Amino acid sequence: MAREHHRTERIVSPYLLVILSLIGMIFLGTFLLCTPLSNSEGVWTNFNDNFFMAVSATCVTGLSVMADGLVEAYNLFGQIVMLVMIQIGGLGFLTLLAFVITLFRGRMRMSNRLFFTKATQASSIGEMRHFVRSIVVITLIIEACGFLLCLPVFLTTFSENMTHGVWVSIFHSVSSFCNAGFDILGSTSLMRVEGTVVGGMATWAYNYLLVVTMILIVLGGISFLVIMDIVSIGRKGKHHQLNILTKVVLSTTAVLLVLGFLLFLLTDTAFGNMTWFEALFQSVTTRTAGFATYNQADLSMGGKIFSAIWMFIGGSPLSTAGGVKTTTIFVIFVSIFRSLQGKQNTAFKRRYSSNMVLRAFTLIVIALIVIVLCYVIIIECELNLSAISTVVYDEELGDYIEVSQSLVDLDSNFYQDVFFEVFSAFGTCGLSTGITPYLTTGSKYTIDVLMFIGRLGPVTFLQLFNRDLDKETKGHYSYVEADFLIG
Repeated sequence: MAREHHRTERIVSPYLLVILSLIGMIFLGTFLLCTPLSNSEGVWTNFNDNFFMAVSATCVTGLSVMADGLVEAYNLFGQIVMLVMIQIGGLGFLTLLAFVITLFRGRMRMSNRLFFTKATQASSIGEMRHFVRSIVVITLIIEACGFLLCLPVFLTTFSENMTHGVWVSIFHSVSSFCNAGFDILGSTSLMRVEGTVVGGMATWAYNYLLVVTMILIVLGGISFLVIMDIVSIGRKGKHHQLNILTKVVLSTTAVLLVLGFLLFLLTDTAFGNMTWFEALFQSVTTRTAGFATYNQADLSMGGKIFSAIWMFIGGSPLSTAGGVKTTTIFVIFVSIFRSLQGKQNTAFKRRYSSNMVLRAFTLIVIALIVIVLCYVIIIECELNLSAISTVVYDEELGDYIEVSQSLVDLDSNFYQDVFFEVFSAFGTCGLSTGITPYLTTGSKYTIDVLMFIGRLGPVTFLQLFNRDLDKETKGHYSYVEADFLIG
């Protein structure tokens, strides 16, 4: 009996359970989006494109292969399917894992239970259950507030159809807080393009909407644990001390937002057409949100590089955002700074273990390797297909001509655009220079994999194959420590 229970414990993996659940949800969402119920034409639609959209929604990325936008691709039912996937994906991988553990706690390995109680700062499975409920409540409260704040703008914009204005407000609030970047306003995101819904907004409504959107994005990206800790100040009074995670997240987030704003002012305002308000929004949205007020194809080379770095960093742990997370970057920079000083890794009156530093560097290296591999695969897919041409008849020329099967313009910006795209996919950001709908099928599936790994986190993904990845193996002996020149 004991042997059978031990075998059951080894079989059940919380990582695998949640990953399979997410994959199952993606395929269910894909099926629903393909059905005639999801589009106004009432026909079955392309599996590959809908699969891409389901992955992007579940991973709260925002990349889209629908060139005319969600509002043209899907009817109300299809938009609801997208919103449900965004909401579930926004709750986060660890949240779903914690939920699974509360259901299967009797069959989980002790190491798995200890890992998640530590990750959620809970002292027991009971507290973890409370943690899951708190996340759901916080999410609903913030999204409800966002809905009410957005409502005046969309009721004014859609004054002839108030019901649609209410629905757009709900969708925008959820998408903003979940850092998804999807909208049902058209194909140009939040850019003021003449002839679009956003372009027709009054100036006050547009600026007000952007401010509300930025607040929702930041709240979604700073971690549920941080929000809970801040809320505790009101409950416990001024004697409550913020924990170290809250201090690290808030300070790093503030530095990144201000520094990003200044960098975009330098690269694209001083030497481009970006306004200071667009520079501020760019600094916020590159933290894995995906809404755009400025055409990303018009960014300078410096603007694209800084955007890629900010998308790579992303938000904070246990938030709706992706990326390698602010805490990882904080630990690495503290380690580098203290190493140059010849001191221990300390900040905020705390010392950070060498094991934590090693995990941070490991995460960065693995993430970059994954991004580079996917970049090479996409380049090869596009270049190989561009070499294959089809003979078609051109009516204007009155003759047959050869046309490349690749829909992507392989000009000098091609490599930059793919570079931008892979960082956006891994960081689950959703910003794009516009090449997403025109990528080959192989490239789109590569982006799918990149979004999925980016949402789970590369180290978490590797936990499937090595459960002891976070452990430091201790044997009965140890080797003599080596010390030699580096660099």
